[in-house]
Amino acid sequence: MTVPMAQDGRVVVAWLRRAVLGLERAVGEINSLNVFPVADADTGTNMLVTLRAAARAAEEADRSEGPHAVARATVAGAVSGARGNSGVIVSQIMRGVAAQLGADADLTADGLAQGLRSATDLVTSAVADPVEGTILSVLRGAADGAGAALAGGADLAGCARGAADSAFDALLRTRDQLDVNARAGVVDAGGRGLLVLLDALVEVTAGGASERPVFARQVAPHVHVDVDAQGEGTVGHHHGHDDPPRGPHADYEVMYLLPDAAEAAAHRLRDELQTFGDSVVVVAASDPDPVATWSVHTHTTEPGRAIQAGLAHGKLRSIAVNVLQEAAHGDTPLQALLDAPRAIVALVSGDGAAELFTEAGADVIRCDAGMTHAELLTALHRFEGREVLLMPNGALPTPELLAVAARSRESGVLVTLLPTSSMVQAIAALAVHDPDGPAADDTYSMAEAAAGARCGSVVAVTEDALTILGPCGPGDYLGMVGGEVVVLEEDQYSAGEALAELLLATGGDMVTVLLGDAGDGDFPDRVSAALRPDRPEVEVIGYRGGQAASVLEIGVE
Repeated sequence: MTVPMAQDGRVVVAWLRRAVLGLERAVGEINSLNVFPVADADTGTNMLVTLRAAARAAEEADRSEGPHAVARATVAGAVSGARGNSGVIVSQIMRGVAAQLGADADLTADGLAQGLRSATDLVTSAVADPVEGTILSVLRGAADGAGAALAGGADLAGCARGAADSAFDALLRTRDQLDVNARAGVVDAGGRGLLVLLDALVEVTAGGASERPVFARQVAPHVHVDVDAQGEGTVGHHHGHDDPPRGPHADYEVMYLLPDAAEAAAHRLRDELQTFGDSVVVVAASDPDPVATWSVHTHTTEPGRAIQAGLAHGKLRSIAVNVLQEAAHGDTPLQALLDAPRAIVALVSGDGAAELFTEAGADVIRCDAGMTHAELLTALHRFEGREVLLMPNGALPTPELLAVAARSRESGVLVTLLPTSSMVQAIAALAVHDPDGPAADDTYSMAEAAAGARCGSVVAVTEDALTILGPCGPGDYLGMVGGEVVVLEEDQYSAGEALAELLLATGGDMVTVLLGDAGDGDFPDRVSAALRPDRPEVEVIGYRGGQAASVLEIGVE
């Protein structure tokens, strides 16, 4: 039975919902197939996170903006929420299909066939070094299948089925197209995820899709896994073939968004990233007219350099740096580490803050007198054999944190850094922590909550100085955001209230105040009373942190 197509984006929303459900069921299978470009067992998770972001954006789209509002929101959500190499590619598949919707936003047979062909072109041009036997091969097969069905007079459901079945055939071929797939006995993980997306479209348009086999990892008996002292897994073979070389640029995964950049700038950035990284993908959320927002992805040993390369072309958003860790399959120390209960670790200053974080379920490392990266590395030793989500809270600069994360692997601690630059951001992250959920989903949710909490601090001036707002001296108070002075007042109340107003200027309905050792306990009530006449919806919550470095920490969500 063919399901009638709505003309206001409902079919797109239904497709995304069904695709999310399908990926939730298949995420473990897809992750187990992940051996290229890095065997880090996260392809399924990355595709799921990306599709969830796209689906959420589509559901929240303002349909009053026109029939294509859902399509635009879907692509924007996929690009901004893209996770990993596979997630960025998925965003371009969404972009290609969305660009071919009819004038009334109806998904048609012709639009699907052209959209998949357009998506193939977008992905091919976006990937710096396209490789056969990957999701690109499966996508090309899907486009061919949809085109052949359209040529035979098929309707939308028929074209969707033609795309899915042809993608399935292409997926089977990936086992032999890429040596690393053949040696591991797997089909391509990204291609398997794409098949889930296409089968979801068949279910929505035709009422049911073909049943697919479960693609379990099938390593031959003559293949063994060696694990070295650092817990790194390498696959050995006894059939005379050399192992595929591990690229020299795979220690870190760097991702960010580059808004308002021209296509020429994006191409220059991609070319530069290729000189010291691999798995480089640079894609746009829309056709540059003349600029667009670009999603950037690379694997590199020089994450700072990758970020600096982007900054040369404009301001960056949503910067994420992850330590790449190859996942060994089977009963290995690394697998045991991944299966162990993860720890949430916070770097904390102040007795009250330490108690607050402990009660919230975090393990606390005190840094009242400051901390060096060597001290942090030593403190993390107690979590040997566990995965750690680390909230640094501004205690160390990013390069030193990255070095700690990399070195921690040598002692069996798998550290993932959460982007918390203050303790109030960490409080926001802990509020969404799900200890029983998948680690990748929990990490993403906590990072998203931290990034969504705008924060600043009030510090007491101890000596005469000149700021951008004018001279200051002992007895004055500065409001700081991101290391910049944004408020200069003569008392902590005025400084705190002014800082809270600035942070609320772009929205928010909750203000969290962490009182330092010198912070007045009446401040939360005073700022609440000051805000109430103009912002009655704002809730102010205060905690006694006891930190010495600041009089107040203020966060807005």
